[in-house]
Amino acid sequence: MAVGASAATMAMSLLLLFETLKGNIVVHKMAGWSAPVGIILVVDGFNAFIASIIVGVVLAAAVFSIGYMRGEASLNYYYALVMLMLGGMMGVVLTGDLFNLFVFLEVMSISAYGLVAFKSYEMEPLEASFKYLIMGGTATTIILLGVALIYGAVGTVNLADIACRLRSGSLLPGVSGSLVLPVSLALLVTGFGLKAAVFPLHTWLPDAHPAAPSPISAILSGVTIKVGVYALFRILFVIPLNVDFAFAVAVLSVLTMTVGNVMAMLQTDIKRLLAFSSIANIGYILLALSVGLSGGTYGVYGLTSGLLHVLNHAIMKGLLFLTAGAIVHAAGTRNLEELVGIGHRMKATAIILVIGVLAMAGVPPFNGFISEFSILLAALGAGMGFFAALMLANILLAFSYYLRLLYILVWQAPRESLSTVRDPSPSMILPMSVLASLCIVFGVWPQPVLMLSHHAALSLLNLNGYIAASLS
Repeated sequence: MAVGASAATMAMSLLLLFETLKGNIVVHKMAGWSAPVGIILVVDGFNAFIASIIVGVVLAAAVFSIGYMRGEASLNYYYALVMLMLGGMMGVVLTGDLFNLFVFLEVMSISAYGLVAFKSYEMEPLEASFKYLIMGGTATTIILLGVALIYGAVGTVNLADIACRLRSGSLLPGVSGSLVLPVSLALLVTGFGLKAAVFPLHTWLPDAHPAAPSPISAILSGVTIKVGVYALFRILFVIPLNVDFAFAVAVLSVLTMTVGNVMAMLQTDIKRLLAFSSIANIGYILLALSVGLSGGTYGVYGLTSGLLHVLNHAIMKGLLFLTAGAIVHAAGTRNLEELVGIGHRMKATAIILVIGVLAMAGVPPFNGFISEFSILLAALGAGMGFFAALMLANILLAFSYYLRLLYILVWQAPRESLSTVRDPSPSMILPMSVLASLCIVFGVWPQPVLMLSHHAALSLLNLNGYIAASLS
């Protein structure tokens, strides 16, 4: 049922994406009430693109779970929580209402806390889930306070209506000239930044993602943190203030990618290494966002490259966490020292692992190279050469620990303790193979995904169209 529901949601998401490619914005009025009074769902090219990525990774994880989770107790709860998390993520992305974005974010978060702690008979998942709960609860509290301040200043929580009133200066009495709007935006950026694991708000991620079952790690690192990224992109372009966020976001991006990569180099746990790598890649995406915020000729190109990396990272990191899950499932350990040469025993998994690692390392002709190179070009074109140089240094840093990962798992002779290890079941190999194939296809033939990313970037910038469709 979970696989079927995910596949059906995937089909509907792609239909919505194709509809937006025609230039349409799809609006659904809940109970027939029009905005800004009623609750609406609004689908443009930007959120249709993100929604398709989310459900694609969840579908791969659901198929992988058939073999990976076999024999675990309380599987009904597991799949129910996965579907609840999918519903929450889709709600965050598709809603046109800031308060309901918060509500769906809570639905997503609560189910994620439960999934991280799913193996509650072990201490590590319980501790990681509790840490995730504390920091996630703090984030949503900050977001709710930001929403309340926005409502108090503008008198509405509909995203299009907020943008419309801020443009026209239609603020409530006593708000004009105050710090209410800057403070509310700072609160929203902080809360969503915590959800996206932006430095220094990233400390929950290296504990939560490795402790979760591997299919959930793939969802968490592949798309759940991208929900925070989506909200940052949307909010920063819906709420126009006379504040230059581009430089601040660029500084945060460099700090985030550097901390993520340096910490990944120090890890001996394969899933913690991949978790820190996710933090680094959020830094790459933030640099693209800063180029987009700087405007100018390269603003659209920056957003396009950032959204392309959102897609590519979801595929690559989903693939690597599923592959790591297959290895951990077979060997019973996450310690790299105990996994030396395991690729010789799991040949099909090793081939898929090599593809995923090379893609994440930015090696051509895989998809990671295309998006990382695009972000570098966008930053250079926007006059942010210093930040581009720091990103290039981080890419080289990441290449070193990915090369070490391949050396340990694939190139060395296998340990005697791994003599009985074999490749996983077909239900686990299938989603890994599909994601690995996409890493190759989107690297060799990137034009379709570049077109989709560019369309999503233009839709994000088309605030007039978003307002007109939402309030009609």
